[in-house]
Order: sequence, then C-alpha cells, then structure tokens
Amino acid sequence: MQIRIWSVEDGSCPVTLTGHKRSVTCLDMIDRGKEVVSGSRDGTIKVWICGTQECITTLSLHGGSVNNIQVFNHPESNSTDRLVMSVTETGLLSLHNLQDTKLVSQYQHSSELTTCTAYTGNLLVAGSSAGEIITLDIRNFSKPTSIHKRSNYAITSLSCNGNRLWCGQKDGECYSIVPDTTLNCDTTLSGGECEAIYCVVANGDVVTTAAKDRKVRRYEV
Repeated sequence: MQIRIWSVEDGSCPVTLTGHKRSVTCLDMIDRGKEVVSGSRDGTIKVWICGTQECITTLSLHGGSVNNIQVFNHPESNSTDRLVMSVTETGLLSLHNLQDTKLVSQYQHSSELTTCTAYTGNLLVAGSSAGEIITLDIRNFSKPTSIHKRSNYAITSLSCNGNRLWCGQKDGECYSIVPDTTLNCDTTLSGGECEAIYCVVANGDVVTTAAKDRKVRRYEV
C-alpha cells in the first residue's frame, strides 16, 4: 500500500512511500513534514524520511488494525524524547519512544479505541466505538483517571484547543468538554443535522468539522 504526498503549490506528487501490507488508516508529521509516521490495518506503525522515501522504523503492535496515532514531545520539561501514541481495533492504547522504539506504556480497554490525542500536561485522551472518552495519565496507565460517555455513538475524532477537548461523534454531534476539571459538556456545535463526523480541528476560536455528507463546516466559538 502507498502513501502519497502532494504539493499544494503545483499539484505534483513528489513523494511516494511504499511498505505497508494493508491500507493506511492514519498519518502524523514530524519536523514540518521531514518525517512521516503512518499507521495501518496491518497492525504496524512506520516512520519514513520524506527526502529519501525510506522507512527507518517499524513498530508491530499485535493489537489488530491501527485506528489512529499521534506524535508528541514528552511532557516532562527535562526530556527530549518524542513519543507516538496509538490505538487499535482491539482496544489497545500503546505509547512508544520513537528514539529507541521501546514500549513505554500500554492500556487495554474493553472496546475498540477509534481515536486519540495528547491533552495538556501529562494527560492523554482516547475515544472508543462505544462512545466513551477515556483520560489517562502518562505517569500511570494502570487505570483511567476518568471516563466520559455522552451517548452510545462512536467517538470519531478528538482535537485539543487550550484546556478544551473537542469531540466528534458518529451521529454527527460535535461538542467540547474539559477532561481534567469536569466531564460535563460545555458547548455543542452540531447534532442531527449532520451525518457522521470524520474529523474535528480546533484552532483558536474556530472549530472545523468534516462529515460523511462531504461537507466541511466552520464554527466560531
């Protein structure tokens, strides 16, 4: 399976990355696109150098299809480590160090984990197919610090903006919560008028969603 990277300036495709055995489900970038991290239905995460188009790291998760990944810097101020968080169809959340590829922590949930994001401080957040938003502390993966559930619809996308976490659901709802203080919904942007939300991006006072109805919606909050 291939990953193609396109130029927004001239529409060319200067980079093609080949190596996954099944379809690619998620991507993240490092150093403004110098490196790309990909997750696949083949159960692996690969790190690529765009300039040479070579794969430099492969992580095997043994947790089925990789549904989502996010790369972030270790929250400890004295650490230079870069971490990759991943969630799988079997409910496995894994945290790996990209420098030495070692497994840092793992958490096994009771249902499929569909999406994930790094929150403020030491908190990580994952969404499940059962509509749960699971918050974990990077220092202790033994059990979640909180679990929020608004409905039974799958959480399809998560986006952090300051201390607010924006959540997209399969029923078309987009709303925000503050995981480290209260799990009550404080803002709802959409509901039954939308189809399943595939992606939520929060930036400043603007939240953008992309849905199954092929519409991109922009909200000022």
